[in-house]
Amino acid sequence: MLPSELLRTRTSGGRIQPLYAPSDLEHVALVERIAGVYRDGVGNRKGALIERLKEVENESQDYKLVRGLSMLLERRSTFEAEAALDPIEARRAVFREASSTRASNAEERARVLQRVSAQLGTSSQALERTLFSDVEEELIMRDFQPFPSAGGLLRQYNLSLTQTLLFKSLRVEFSASGNWKNIFRDVKRLGLIYSVEREKSEGRFSVSLDGPLSLFKMTERYGTSIAKLLSRITASDSWNIRAEILMRNRGGKILTFEADSRELKDLLPGRADAAAGEKQRSHVDSLYDSSTEEKFARSFLSYGTGWALRREPEPLVAGMHVLIPDFSFEKDGMKVYLEVVGFWTPEYLERKINKLKLVAGVDMIIAADESLACSKLERLRGKALVVYYRRDVPLKPIVEHLREREGSIVSREVETLRGGDAIQLSGDVIEIEEIARQKGVAVASVKMALENLKPEGYVRVSDRLFVSTAKLDEIDEKLRGVVMLTDALGMIEASGVKEEGGKVLDVLGYTSVWEGMDMDKVRISKRADTTTKVSGKA
Repeated sequence: MLPSELLRTRTSGGRIQPLYAPSDLEHVALVERIAGVYRDGVGNRKGALIERLKEVENESQDYKLVRGLSMLLERRSTFEAEAALDPIEARRAVFREASSTRASNAEERARVLQRVSAQLGTSSQALERTLFSDVEEELIMRDFQPFPSAGGLLRQYNLSLTQTLLFKSLRVEFSASGNWKNIFRDVKRLGLIYSVEREKSEGRFSVSLDGPLSLFKMTERYGTSIAKLLSRITASDSWNIRAEILMRNRGGKILTFEADSRELKDLLPGRADAAAGEKQRSHVDSLYDSSTEEKFARSFLSYGTGWALRREPEPLVAGMHVLIPDFSFEKDGMKVYLEVVGFWTPEYLERKINKLKLVAGVDMIIAADESLACSKLERLRGKALVVYYRRDVPLKPIVEHLREREGSIVSREVETLRGGDAIQLSGDVIEIEEIARQKGVAVASVKMALENLKPEGYVRVSDRLFVSTAKLDEIDEKLRGVVMLTDALGMIEASGVKEEGGKVLDVLGYTSVWEGMDMDKVRISKRADTTTKVSGKA
């Protein structure tokens, strides 16, 4: 963004529009002149650079434009103090010596510099150059990275103007096609207060953001977050944006800003500019959007709850609304979502919870940053689990909720499975996981429902597998004459029992005889007390 005093706009009929700089000959020539001042400034004092830029300002019809372009170039420049000593420490030493001797004229000043330079092991001239080398005008430009083109700088300037305008917004609404994965990720990463709805057009969404001036505090940080999102929006194939702008310097008047990709196609950075920007960034992409998320994930995974943690699960659709959780907790077909909320208002969280109620069976935990809150959520008490945090998302209430959720779901499903939706076994090999998928319940529920079940014609080989007695008899017949364990396991798998081959051997009364650690040399033998078929027939 640019400082608000450099914002250039025009207003008409309740609308406000930034004064964009097109890539025409006049503006390209201005950019080239300013960029030339910066290129020539490498190795020289910043004060000299400032003087030359003032000359450009005086000759231009719009000093705000010159200063805005200059500021963008200054951010690509590196300035350093030219000093062998620390300027602050050097000043302290000189002032300390001068105060003790009460130096009051040029000769006494020179003697003070001579004594201090001797103490610091340098010359009087070097010490004098050091004293105020960190003052802005005395800094030396060490490096300058120009924009690839004059048009690129002008587009970035226009983007900065728009970002500065949006900093004054009460609400921002936009739609785009393509690029949604990156847009949604940035909306979440930046902690924006958002609402997403699907449009009738395939692959398009409408997003509404609370503006920074809708908050009671932290408006500067939030406004910066909205500004950062704008470059992601303009990198889409097509987009449009609408914002309500509060003009405090005009008695609180609200103006409307509107723009779209067709109108501003060549004025704002597009997909190509965004791709170039991505190349300049670090190639290391953090797995998490924030240190808060990363710390929570690591703590949860080390807790050993049995629940799998998945980052950025699928969006939840509630009617035309779209909800984007940060995490999901998954276990045996059960799923609970977690959304980590940065900036928020009570109305925002209440809207979110009400939308969640439209999604059948969805259980979501909301973790709200207490330091970024506008007020407490007393009116939401009992409507949803809202966990407040200061620095770290607390594990205890979340783990307790997961355990409670697991217990209630399993109890309800077990009751159903033992009632009207009783489990009927069919086939030779029945996996409990497959039953759970067919019934749409948790694996733990099926295990508990079948805990004491002894179905006729089946043997429970393990806690996750039933095999028919007929299939076991067939396998037992095929095992006659088989000596090696690996051959036996291969034969069992070929018979249709893909897993738990060792448990099948145990049920059939076989033991393994190890001669060393080589698996290929392990033999099997049938125990003397298991001479009949599993079915009981001789």
